Amino acid sequence: MTETKTAKRRHLLRRFNSWLQSKLPERVDPTRYNQLIRETYDGPAGWFTLITGYLTGHEPLAKRLIGPKGFDIRGCKSILDAGTGNGRYLRIVKRQADPDAVVVGCDLSLGMLRRARKRLKNSPTLLVQADVNRLPYPNECFDAIIFGWVLEHLPNPLVGLRELARVLRRGGKMLLMTTEDNTLGAITSRVYHCRAVDRAQLREWCRQAGLLWHRELWWSRFHRALRLGGILVELRRAPRDEENNHGP
Repeated sequence: MTETKTAKRRHLLRRFNSWLQSKLPERVDPTRYNQLIRETYDGPAGWFTLITGYLTGHEPLAKRLIGPKGFDIRGCKSILDAGTGNGRYLRIVKRQADPDAVVVGCDLSLGMLRRARKRLKNSPTLLVQADVNRLPYPNECFDAIIFGWVLEHLPNPLVGLRELARVLRRGGKMLLMTTEDNTLGAITSRVYHCRAVDRAQLREWCRQAGLLWHRELWWSRFHRALRLGGILVELRRAPRDEENNHGP
């Protein structure tokens, strides 16, 4: 009886979360949706990310996440922060990367790139306006990619993952962070007009894109215990022989 009640509560919670999530990514034309996201982050919502990074704890905890004990970028000579936003992770990457590493940040929103430039004013960094679905880079040109809180904004997440896999060298690594389909994720989805991602579905998208699920990461033990903080996973670009075995 207790198990039945628990299962029923979980089912109702999933239905509530599904109802709460924004439906724009599925309902709006992809071109119009990209425009809407760009306008959203060019405006006050983009500015608010400077505050939410501290409210959620992601800003200070990122220093632990991106480092020798987390997503280790030592030895990586070319690093892309895809969807760099206000430069939150780019600042840390610049500090953690080798002195001779080339670090690039790209974003669809010019407003966010301006905010990133202000934060990085004392650190020369290449910032580029670009759509992660059509990156202006040749195949296999990056050793590491940071891809934080962007996947949920893509009209077709699989297309974006395949494009990132294209520019990541074989054996290269990617830190993927995205909104999970729990209640907090559903609220985020509603505020920022994005989707909330199912963990199993994300695994399948990564498999189809030729990205191996290397290990899951967490902001802290507290986040791990309560399953909070979104989905954080380190991915690896599959070797050619394994990539050829991936289905459509």
